[in-house]
Amino acid sequence: MKTIDAALICLLTLASSFADEPSPDAEKGRRERLELMKEVVDDVSLETSDEPPKELTRFENPVLRYTNPVTSAFSEGALFLWLDGKRPLAAVSPSLRDNGTIWWELTSLSDGPLKLTRDGAVVWKPRSCSRKSELLKDVPAPAETASSRLTQFRTLARKFQVREERRGQWQDGRLLTQPLYRWSDDKAGVIDGALFGYAETTDPELLLMIEARRDSVTREAQWYFTLAKMTSSPVTVTLNEREIWSVDGYWKNPRAPTDPYVEAAIGKHELFMKN
Repeated sequence: MKTIDAALICLLTLASSFADEPSPDAEKGRRERLELMKEVVDDVSLETSDEPPKELTRFENPVLRYTNPVTSAFSEGALFLWLDGKRPLAAVSPSLRDNGTIWWELTSLSDGPLKLTRDGAVVWKPRSCSRKSELLKDVPAPAETASSRLTQFRTLARKFQVREERRGQWQDGRLLTQPLYRWSDDKAGVIDGALFGYAETTDPELLLMIEARRDSVTREAQWYFTLAKMTSSPVTVTLNEREIWSVDGYWKNPRAPTDPYVEAAIGKHELFMKN
């Protein structure tokens, strides 16, 4: 009996593994959608507004690919970062919607102004991010090891609560506990940094950047945080149950290329019809 049970378990496990594997057609469609989204960001250049300007470098692959079946059963997006050295200063997220439209979301992670150019035209000049970096007070100092700091990152991220108004109701954003991107940059005084997302399903609605920075004078290590909106819906953020930031919906307010967050339709596609 034990031998039969073991064989049955093996068969069920094998069948489950095959069921989880995407079909060749599905995988082909996924690759095509990624290539199209990469074409969007290939046409983009980002730079700081320093004198002289400093061109940012795109992290080659998306740090996140996401879907949102709550909103649409057929849609897909990807989140790309632009870096100054190793620090992310902006994110561009193209998405393919089920009505055949290509959209993108642009959000700044920089305290200072940036400039985005697409096909030779300047289309976005944010003055700063949604909420500039700020010291995290009354928290333990950054740990000595990277593994211990990862635990601290997650603990600090859980201190923030994100709420978003969707479909006429307020709902909590779900913290993606695995950092989307992690870095260190001695030149910028960053001992360790991590970028987290708060999502509906896997679709990021807000980005939280946490950095352990060393003061150039005192050499003391301290935690800082930055917020970057990733949704057109109204959002509130609390820290330790105290509201620290809120913003109204994007489409109900005056919109300008200087906004820290932009959402726009930028083209057409037919991929969901073919795959």
